[in-house]
Amino acid sequence: MQFISLRFWLALFPLCLATETVCAQYVPWSSNSQSSSNLGVSDRQLPYEAVQPLPPTDVFPQSSPYYTPADVTKPIAQTAAAIPPELDEMPYDIQMGEGLRLDEDEIFSTRPILATSKPGILQAVTTDSTWIAGSGDNIGITDVLATITLGFPAPTIDSPLIVTPGYGMHFLVGPESIDAPATLYDVYLTTRWIRPINERWGMILSGTAGYYSDFKLQQSDAFRPSAMAIATYNWNKNWQLLGGVVWLNRDDFNILPIAGVVWTGEKRKLELTFPRPRYSQLWDYGPGYEDWWYVTGELGGGTWAVQRSNGAGDLLTLSDYRLIFGMERRRDGGGKSFIEFGYVFGRQLEYKENPYTLDMTDTVMIRSGWWF
Repeated sequence: MQFISLRFWLALFPLCLATETVCAQYVPWSSNSQSSSNLGVSDRQLPYEAVQPLPPTDVFPQSSPYYTPADVTKPIAQTAAAIPPELDEMPYDIQMGEGLRLDEDEIFSTRPILATSKPGILQAVTTDSTWIAGSGDNIGITDVLATITLGFPAPTIDSPLIVTPGYGMHFLVGPESIDAPATLYDVYLTTRWIRPINERWGMILSGTAGYYSDFKLQQSDAFRPSAMAIATYNWNKNWQLLGGVVWLNRDDFNILPIAGVVWTGEKRKLELTFPRPRYSQLWDYGPGYEDWWYVTGELGGGTWAVQRSNGAGDLLTLSDYRLIFGMERRRDGGGKSFIEFGYVFGRQLEYKENPYTLDMTDTVMIRSGWWF
């Protein structure tokens, strides 16, 4: 009987253990679990919680030493009246020339560099506007400009031919005592050829055929060609020398030299160049974009063939100097958006055929734009 009793208890022990294990699966894990009214099930809570996935890993966080700014100097979109097309596109040309000389080690030893161009023929569609305040005897100006940039191999993509047609309008507002047209127009076509000669030397040639007028008289003086030639020398990784000449074909400035040095640091760039000095600094970046702030100086103005109030044809020249602070977001593929605030001084309005000169007081300007 004792033997039968011992076998009975030995058989009962595993059965009790199994029963305890099954019941434990239905015991609530915490006293503050959701009620069955909220869950729509019995008062017993599920015996487990869903496994939470690990947070994504940022392979290249912003603090990573492998994430360094790109060596870029992109153009600041401006109207033809503010800066002639040759000077307006000069930093863009130099930048593309620098991009062509990057070797494989430089590409993979730094962060991915924002591309300055797009695949295919269409390179950019741009639009920007400038407002220059006027008061008293000063003339206020509002500029609007739109361009399309196309790129072609000449003969290869390492030596591109860039074609940019542009159209601009300049609305003048001022007192009736000033003899000035209400609207000036720019219609032009700029072609640029970027030629890397070797790892150190490069060449940039540019020419513009433009028609600048108020569209009231058909005058031969309204057609004004201009051109630019620049040679670049890459001294080392941080220093670049450049020199050349620009033919503006304006009444106030006909020919100007181009000379200077460009220093590129980890997060900043200094361009000690004439006639467009510039300091740029990177202050934020992320996937596919960079945010920069900059200070630059520029030569403003232009020459247009216009009709005077007495019906005679004449050449009108506007000129000024500008000190500008700006911020821009650059995007992969050459796109960007920007806003600028400037101080405008040395303003002058001048007629050629029937001489007349108006000196205007200093003022301020705001400029913004968008590039695709």
